[in-house]
Amino acid sequence: MKHIFKLLIASVLLISFAGCDDFLSFDPSGALGEDAAFTRAKDIENALNGAYYTLGTYRLYGRDVVALGDIAADNAWMTGSSGHFDQIYKYTVNTDSGDLLDIWSYGYYLLDRCTRLIKAGNEMLATDISDKDKTSIKKSIAQAYALKALSHFTLVNIFGLPYSEANKGSLGVVIIDEEVVPAFSDVSRSTVEQVYAQILKEISLARQNIQLTDKKDVFHFNEVSLFALEARVKLYMKDYAGAISAAKDAIAKREGALVMNADSYVNMWFDIVATSEDIFTIGKTVDSNLSSNSLNTLYGSYNGKATSGLINIFEKKDMRLGLFGDGTGEQIRALKFDGLSSSRATSNIPVFRLPEMYLIIAESKAQLGESDAVDYVYEIAKRNPDLDKSEIPTGKDALLRFISIERRRELFQEGHRWYDLRRTGEIMTREGGNFVISNWDASKFVYPIPAKEVNASGLQQNDGWNNALPK
Repeated sequence: MKHIFKLLIASVLLISFAGCDDFLSFDPSGALGEDAAFTRAKDIENALNGAYYTLGTYRLYGRDVVALGDIAADNAWMTGSSGHFDQIYKYTVNTDSGDLLDIWSYGYYLLDRCTRLIKAGNEMLATDISDKDKTSIKKSIAQAYALKALSHFTLVNIFGLPYSEANKGSLGVVIIDEEVVPAFSDVSRSTVEQVYAQILKEISLARQNIQLTDKKDVFHFNEVSLFALEARVKLYMKDYAGAISAAKDAIAKREGALVMNADSYVNMWFDIVATSEDIFTIGKTVDSNLSSNSLNTLYGSYNGKATSGLINIFEKKDMRLGLFGDGTGEQIRALKFDGLSSSRATSNIPVFRLPEMYLIIAESKAQLGESDAVDYVYEIAKRNPDLDKSEIPTGKDALLRFISIERRRELFQEGHRWYDLRRTGEIMTREGGNFVISNWDASKFVYPIPAKEVNASGLQQNDGWNNALPK
């Protein structure tokens, strides 16, 4: 991966990221040399803060990964007035698309930083340091493994085909394991199955010391969010029993609560205080200087709108309808990222929430033919007070369809829909907007590896990726 690691060589060990979203623009004098980079437990903590910063940049989970999940699917559309995300929305992407390059690059920056942190931390643990420092380092290493698992998972689900028996042997992405990849080294893509094995390995390694972290801290990976990540990964792998177990652990250990008051539900999205539904969220503040690069702006002045197809799946008394702004027809806006009254560009970005865990259990139980699947989906679906539990279908196919729609109702704008379509094979018809898609199988589509990477390293491209574009 010569492109990525050539860029990393001068700036990879930056441990302070405040005030800038693109670390490549940092003065090289701000970087630490490899020999001097990690001398104290505090250096490891600072490096972890930098890793979280990378995760939260707009080029990764701060916007692009999340926005793709709705805009490439059937939940949102771009009017074209700003040009932002038009390629994603209209499927005019190519191997030079900037949004795809950003996701690829920053996913690997995150993997590189976490790998260096883990190696340096383990080396420091082998020296004569205090028990307090050992605990601090172990906590940082555990979180770095979790972040690596999330990054590998994200990359393989965008640049590889969805996990299935048919696709397991297809090309996924490059695995970054125990050693960083030096600049100009020869690398190759692992299979989808191998990448998922790496993800599970990293979750297992994170679990060794994740209990040292604060399970109430929703702004950092902890025992609860690690279970949530495992639940999502195993759902995508169709390991339904494993997904149920992990999701139940996440719910039990979170000790949170679903918000069932309509006003409270709507208002919790317009605050940056952790909610009782949060498991892991990327925290933002008014000092984050998000401006034009925020999800808020994409769905605000850049005119990202809700499709009529999304609006139409809600019943009139569903409390979640309160999260759609003024407008008529195709000009209705979703408001999960409408920000603070004092700072419209500022919103937390949820990565895992309790409702997703209930829906994972419901879907997994439905797939396994377990009758109490209805109980779990109803816990979320009753946000529509007019719904009687008896109205939820019990036949497998009809129940899975209901759960799919409920995931769309509950998780809109949080970046799940496109990934759901791919992993389930559900055929997509986009209703509304100005670029209609009919009867499209997203599970056959995969985004191309960025040309800069392919040209620099000879990494194998996703052959025929553009043959599966929607017609």
